Amino acid sequence: MPSEGLFVQVGATRDGLDPYLDAARRRGLTAVLVETPDYLIFREQLGRRPFDATIAVQNPADPQALVDALDATPVLMLPGFERYTASAYTAAESLGARPARQSPAFTAPYKRAQRAAVALAGIAVQQPRHILLDSLEDLTPSLDCGLTFPVVVKPGNGGGGLGVLLVSQPGALTEAAQLLREVTNYGGSTFDDWLIEEFVEGTEVSVQGVAREGNVQILTYCEKVITVETEQDSLISSFRESGHIAYPGDEADAALQAFAQGCISAVGYQTGPFHVDLIRDGDSLLLLEMGFRLSGMRVTELVTLASGYDWGEEAFRSHLGEPASPRQPAPHLRYAGHFTMRHPEELDAARRLMSESDSRVTVQPFGPLPDLAHGDGEWPASLHADITRHAGAVGRVLVQASNPRLVAMQLEHCKAGMRVSQP
Repeated sequence: MPSEGLFVQVGATRDGLDPYLDAARRRGLTAVLVETPDYLIFREQLGRRPFDATIAVQNPADPQALVDALDATPVLMLPGFERYTASAYTAAESLGARPARQSPAFTAPYKRAQRAAVALAGIAVQQPRHILLDSLEDLTPSLDCGLTFPVVVKPGNGGGGLGVLLVSQPGALTEAAQLLREVTNYGGSTFDDWLIEEFVEGTEVSVQGVAREGNVQILTYCEKVITVETEQDSLISSFRESGHIAYPGDEADAALQAFAQGCISAVGYQTGPFHVDLIRDGDSLLLLEMGFRLSGMRVTELVTLASGYDWGEEAFRSHLGEPASPRQPAPHLRYAGHFTMRHPEELDAARRLMSESDSRVTVQPFGPLPDLAHGDGEWPASLHADITRHAGAVGRVLVQASNPRLVAMQLEHCKAGMRVSQP
């Protein structure tokens, strides 16, 4: 285990948890955070834990900018945020830093390349019917997409639900394009391309795991709580990922295990943390996307509660060639879930739940965001996506129980703002 050296994290976690910082310090590594100048100021105002050093880079999505910003080769260089996953891997390859030792070199593909790799691999992994667009100019009612409506329109290199719309009829595609032109990616950049896919009814699931020499270990899997928001008389809705219910990985059935392994093998991912998002529709599993990093939205906390594993620690172990942690004993309250609240009534319901429930309930109220708007009231362009996706929340409720149905029921009560009575 290294006692000295440099760990570089590209992009700050948006949920305030920093498992890589902890893993680096356990090894005596100097931990450096690379981020945009605006977000570094924003993060400090939020009171987040400091790294040993920070480096301001105007565009961390540019791998050459990352290489130019560093004057030493890191022991390990990992993305802390989805937007900078591809650039972190490319920069690590240029510098000869881990995880560049994956063979062949791994470039962290986004949605378009992921879908193509899975299709090319000829494996039994289904996908929703979809088409790819290079420009929003093609998103018009005359588009001959051959898909059955409703459809989901999403950016090919977006993350965290940013710019994801549900469109009910072809006639609403022009309005969708107009709405999406106003959305920028994290860091203030534009999106590279767009994906249109048929909407599939079902349960959205996310698998959290670690790959070692191409072999997948599932730590947990989560059922997502998705909030669909529709303006009155509109044919367009937006999605918001508002919560998760986590199950221990040893409860993943053979189909889910094979699905995750097939996806990871198809893109050639050898080592490190990953998540795979999919739709479960009866016995069918359909791929939505993969991520080659730790999840956000405090899912790393759910992984620890449901599995006993520290996901960031396991990621470091895999990349540094260290053995996996010993199998963890199953906790008594082996199911955990959380829900991000956006209304005071939900916060009140969560506080009542904390006093009335036999489950373990934690309520985390959120304070106001720091004011980084310029004198004209405009936030820096590089922070627009962060404000769009993360502003407006009043708190978060965390529930642990010995039964996943109880976790789901109590989160639903908070979501509905109802008083809870014990079953």
